Amino acid sequence: MHQNQIGRVFGRHLDNQVDKALKDAKDKRNGIVDEIGGKENVINEAVWTKDGLLKIECPQQVMQYQQEIYEFLHQREQENQGFQLSIDQMKINEKMRNTTIRFVIKQAKIYNLKSETLFQAVDLIDQSINHINPEAEKLELIAITCLFIATKYEEIYPPPLGALLRGTDLRVREVIEMEKEILYKLNFNVISDNTLIWLQLIGELLGCNKRYLELIKQRSMYLAELSLINDRFLSMKKSTIALNIFLAVEMQFGYQKTQFQWDRLSQHSKPCKDSKPLRLFTYCLKN
Repeated sequence: MHQNQIGRVFGRHLDNQVDKALKDAKDKRNGIVDEIGGKENVINEAVWTKDGLLKIECPQQVMQYQQEIYEFLHQREQENQGFQLSIDQMKINEKMRNTTIRFVIKQAKIYNLKSETLFQAVDLIDQSINHINPEAEKLELIAITCLFIATKYEEIYPPPLGALLRGTDLRVREVIEMEKEILYKLNFNVISDNTLIWLQLIGELLGCNKRYLELIKQRSMYLAELSLINDRFLSMKKSTIALNIFLAVEMQFGYQKTQFQWDRLSQHSKPCKDSKPLRLFTYCLKN
């Protein structure tokens, strides 16, 4: 009898703690929504539902840390000058790289991989090319290896290496050896500030008209994937690419449909309308 009473008391105290935590979270949430104007996020699914729940699917969706993450990434990009691949100094050419990236995109679609995995893999490929300067015949091996690394980093259930090797003449041992070399060259730092990360973060800060949220996301992701293939974007900072994507979308739909709040970006300004990446993106949207 005594044990049952203790259990009920414990249960009642636990319920009180849960109720208090839910109330605090709700109050904090309301404060955050008021602060950001109650707008939807652009790229991610971090939106408040009718039940007052927040869908969290990536680290950049932690609202209370958005500004700190934004400032940190900007500072790191300034210190490193952003990763910029100069393909002219490599043993391969733009056509070889583009063929390799298209192959990786196809693999990502076959295995239904996340967008984060694709962008991570492409960034790893470019960094590997920069550090290793491989011959053309090594590109397939590097592509598969980087995709393998990215799936282990991003996917909950990554496809087995044997599946990624289907349709190739590569062996498991070759990929393992290349993985060791790539990780050594990168000092085991596989975290990259790729275009998608900047797109997600800047999109959250800008906000948008929720009525056109899905359409804006589709256009933005379309342009982001195009930037992976086009070698003209290799010399540009990833944040610059993301900013010009949003401006291109705004120019296509108009401010009334997008309602981007550019003044929320403390570390960047709105891109010029005559910038080279903007002209490329607007051309892609028109055709």
